[in-house]
Parts: sequence; structure tokens; C-alpha cells
Amino acid sequence: MLLSALLGTLGSVSLMAQSSTNVYSLNVVGYINVVIPADGYAIVSCPLVASPDNTLNTLFPNTSGTYLKVKVYKFIAGSYIIETGSKTGWSLGGTNTLNPGEAAFVFNPNSTPMTNTFVGSVASGTQNNILNPGYNLVSSIIPTSGDLVTNSLTLLTNAVTKDKIYVFNPTTQGYTIYTAGKSGAFPSGDPIIPNVGEGFFYENNNGTTPLTWAENFSVSNP
Repeated sequence: MLLSALLGTLGSVSLMAQSSTNVYSLNVVGYINVVIPADGYAIVSCPLVASPDNTLNTLFPNTSGTYLKVKVYKFIAGSYIIETGSKTGWSLGGTNTLNPGEAAFVFNPNSTPMTNTFVGSVASGTQNNILNPGYNLVSSIIPTSGDLVTNSLTLLTNAVTKDKIYVFNPTTQGYTIYTAGKSGAFPSGDPIIPNVGEGFFYENNNGTTPLTWAENFSVSNP
């Protein structure tokens, strides 16, 4: 399912420069709806380049207390940075980012599910996500679902032995864990299928060596 969540919502926008030579810029733009369950957690990602940026203030605008008591947990270097929504904004100013490839836990304290809409463009070309030794809370840079290993856009095939992927289920509030075998590959048939707008933990067990997860998406010029 390549770019499955965006089918029907994405449009190709062609912009022609006014010059003696026709120069085209082709971008894929659209939106993604992400649901955070009632009184529960979800690992959320924004695989779109938003405008003007991908800070919480842009992705979760909270000027009127829309996200009152909502918590966003960003995992950096083994610990969480926590932003809490108030009636006037975010507790740390809302400048923390949720760029494509990053992910964060979001806690919804309300008795009903919360839907958040992200709007932006898809990053084009080769995109590298650096997975440092230890735990990384990450996501696909590209808005695509499907097995991360066999998906032609994501191709997460350079794992090392005992690397692990932890996929969080917002319904059960628990993890499914996938472990790379002796060949450094995740077992064939493992359904490592985060949905679009979801993230996961990646455990890099390759000593002190970062792992580069390369993804590629492009739209041909007309």
C-alpha cells in the first residue's frame, strides 16, 4: 500500500516559472488525519512538510486551549521532553518539532477520541533517517504504510542482528515487537506495518554505529 492514506487526498501541483525557459516544480501535497484514542496514548508522526514549520505550534495550534491537558512526549537521547497543553499554549512554548521521520507519544486525556489533521507536502528524493545506537522514536519520512522491509519506498533492509522494532497499538495500548535475525534481516512475513501518521521505536544494537535508513520518493517532471 504505497502512499495509501493519501490516495484521493493528494494533488500534484505544477508551477511554471515565468522565463524564457519553462521550469517546472512538481510537488505532492495533501493532508493526513491522525486519531489519538480516548484517555490513551498513540505514537504520532507527521510525514509531511508543513508551513511555515513542523513545530507543535503549527501542527497542534493551541492558542484557545484546544489541546488542554494533552501531553506530547518527544524522546531524545534516552529521555522524554514533555509539553502539556494549557488554555493559552504549550508548557514549553510549542517550539519542539515533529519533522518527517520523527515521532512522539501523544496522550489524549479526554473521554472521546481526538483527530488531528496535518497538512503539507511530501519530501522528495532520497531521505536519510539516522537511527542512533539504542532506542529511537521514529517514523517513515514518507507518508506510506505497508511492511517497512518490503515496501519499495522505505526498504529498511540494513538492520543488524537483534535490532528490534516496537510497534505501539493505540487500541490495546501495548507493543508488538519484531527482532532481526542472524542475517540482520527481520523474519520474512513479519507484518511490520505502522499506519500513515504513526511512529515506532527502533532499537539499534550495533554497538556505537548509527544505522542509516534511506527512503526515496520522487515525482517525475512533466
